[in-house]
Amino acid sequence: MDLTKLGTRSRVLAVIGLLALIDSFLPWYSVSEKSVYPGVTYGFASSGNAWGVGIGGWLPMLMLLAIGVLVALPAFGRQVDLRGGWAAFGGVALVATVIVLLRWLTYPSVPAADDPFISAGADFGTYLAVLLGLGAVAVGYLGFTAEGGRLETIGAAFKGPQAPGQTPGPVPGQAPEQGQGPAQP
Repeated sequence: MDLTKLGTRSRVLAVIGLLALIDSFLPWYSVSEKSVYPGVTYGFASSGNAWGVGIGGWLPMLMLLAIGVLVALPAFGRQVDLRGGWAAFGGVALVATVIVLLRWLTYPSVPAADDPFISAGADFGTYLAVLLGLGAVAVGYLGFTAEGGRLETIGAAFKGPQAPGQTPGPVPGQAPEQGQGPAQP
């Protein structure tokens, strides 16, 4: 393993993928009850991790893990040609983030929600998943723009295979940047 083959953005995405795997085992949804009677206090708490809250929990974490694995493969001597490059990583991370947000909005409610001794809702794992997803989106976007990509021409990034770190050629019909040569008609 040679980490010098990975750029900063690739390292960050690899760490995000690893953290997503760890996050999948943290509490995502919890329910707790505390009852107080004269002289006696008791309660219970239960929580579910990403693997227990349904596909809206484990699928986005696997998506972020897959991104992390793909960007780390060059450190193990494997080159990956991915259509879209950084734009694809950012897009997959965006989809993963939206899935987590939708899962958060659809967590079950507690029937006696007006009971002050019962609480239920999203837990630390859900919050961390949203942050990891947004971080991966930002890194994907920064990688895409660092290679000369713009949101107006994002479709051009998917026209040919491209590995992260590989500079795309000029977009057809666009004036070339300095030092790239003439634009193709």
